[in-house]
Amino acid sequence: MKSKIAYVTDIHLEEFTKEHEVDPRRNWMKILQDISSKGIEEIILGGDLGDKKSNKWFFESLKDYKVAITLGNHDSFNDVTKHFNLKLPSGRKEHYYSELRNNHKFIFLDSSSGSVSQEQFDWFRKELNTSKSILLFIHHPILAVDAEVDKRVPLIGRDNMKAELLHIENEVTIFCGHYHLEDERKNNNIRQFITPAVSFQVEKIPNEIRINNSTFGYRIIEISDSEISTSLVTLYNTK
Repeated sequence: MKSKIAYVTDIHLEEFTKEHEVDPRRNWMKILQDISSKGIEEIILGGDLGDKKSNKWFFESLKDYKVAITLGNHDSFNDVTKHFNLKLPSGRKEHYYSELRNNHKFIFLDSSSGSVSQEQFDWFRKELNTSKSILLFIHHPILAVDAEVDKRVPLIGRDNMKAELLHIENEVTIFCGHYHLEDERKNNNIRQFITPAVSFQVEKIPNEIRINNSTFGYRIIEISDSEISTSLVTLYNTK
């Protein structure tokens, strides 16, 4: 049986999004309408939800869906927990956990600080001890991308994480955002998919940060016992 998940990232319900002539709430509602029209019932949020004042409205909009979340550098653990039950062990102050789904292991990491703490990294290494294929959800990319945004705001310590993933024999599929662009790349047993933002995009070019507000979108992930496939949905801003 194949399951279908909507992976949605970089919503940025914030004033600076409007400064780029984007209405983030309108974009978000169009995304939800499209997800609903496709009969998708599960959403994984890739992080950078936006200003804490928007959290109540945002999570209320998700009440009809099964939801998982990874926190981005624009998110606050304490603010999100006021509106969303993270279901973590008592005392944990970072949002990382794993779950098993048939032949796959889902690992969710918290890179809201721009890095992965030593405690979280140690946990991550232990979680890689599995016979199942791994789906890794994290806001920041782990494999480098030839774009200016990758030079300016990469995940601190990502090479250590990459080394751990390359050391295992399992197939690893990474789903991430952060860079506001689409990218797909492979390194040995690792596949990485960066998903465009719900807010605005950043052109994938060297030496310059150039904003493109004409499109927005999300990713559909389809999972069966034996394979993982994915496709993008692109929507267009109309003024």
